[in-house]
Amino acid sequence: MKILISLILISIFLNGILYAQKSKFSLEGNYGLNGNFFVRSYNELGGPNPKTYFYKKNFLGSIAGLELKFQMDSSSTLSIAYAQSVNGKKINFNGPFNSIYLQIENFTIRHINHFYQFAYEGTFNKRKNNWKYQAGLFYLRSNQQEISLENFNNSINLAERNYKNSGLEEGGVFAGLGYFKPIDRHFSLGIRSRVYFLISTGTFEAVTLTPALSYHF
Repeated sequence: MKILISLILISIFLNGILYAQKSKFSLEGNYGLNGNFFVRSYNELGGPNPKTYFYKKNFLGSIAGLELKFQMDSSSTLSIAYAQSVNGKKINFNGPFNSIYLQIENFTIRHINHFYQFAYEGTFNKRKNNWKYQAGLFYLRSNQQEISLENFNNSINLAERNYKNSGLEEGGVFAGLGYFKPIDRHFSLGIRSRVYFLISTGTFEAVTLTPALSYHF
């Protein structure tokens, strides 16, 4: 009985190894820097005076993502991915506002992007495939926080616009370059950079630089 149980366990173990060797799937997690062009493009001077608008956020922020890949052959991979970027800015304001004194202290407004992506990944050299390039499509939904103080109509407005209340959605293409090096049979460590361009607006949305860890099933 013990021998039979041992044989079953060994068989399961060997089957797991063979499956892992034959599997064409891998999962990548990444986290790093995001530079968002849009968050610096707001016009804070528009509209009648007197007013104070806080719309812009810092160009540099963070981005984190998860990517599922299917390897078609030794140099070609398809992937689907989700990533979320965050750009913020700390607001401090002290001063009279109509008949009151208004103070905003260390209040952070944020711009959050949700990237849904589909990509093709290739290698420059089939034998030494550490360097990889990517090209793909992405669908974008955003959450935009804004503060406006308008003396002319005596209003203070703190708003978060998103897909549900404002229909914020865009679509575009991206291109990327990365370098990955295997660290054991399952894991690869690397770094990648991507540039996102919105076809719907004809503008660049973001550029990213992220260390990444891949697990090969």
